[in-house]
Amino acid sequence: MRRGLSPLVATIVLIAFTVLGGIIVYEFFVKTAESAMASGEMLIATATKSYFDNTRVLVQVDMVNGYRTNITITDIRYVTPAAGTATATLVSENVNADLMPGAKHTVIILIPSDAKAIIISYKVRNQNLVETIAIG
Repeated sequence: MRRGLSPLVATIVLIAFTVLGGIIVYEFFVKTAESAMASGEMLIATATKSYFDNTRVLVQVDMVNGYRTNITITDIRYVTPAAGTATATLVSENVNADLMPGAKHTVIILIPSDAKAIIISYKVRNQNLVETIAIG
């Protein structure tokens, strides 16, 4: 007489291993997909410069929320070679804005003509982040 597992016990063991393997594969793919989707999130910002006078320029700053969650624009500053960073003078509406995913916000600022970059400060998922746009 041969001894071994009964067919019922063997079937239960095989089903348990299959379910366990499926759970492991599922968890792996969920973590991989989440990290891949999160890596493409960002604030998409562009700056278009127009001359105002000899010492200042108007800059239209367009910001698009490329995150999958709401973001809050908190501040816009500019960088000059001589003075470092300073707060930009607003010509249009308030800089503070809550943007839903995919939403666009436009601000027009007046800055010195020697400004080299604009720094946009914003909050997303309780993190304070910045986006720098070079202007030439």
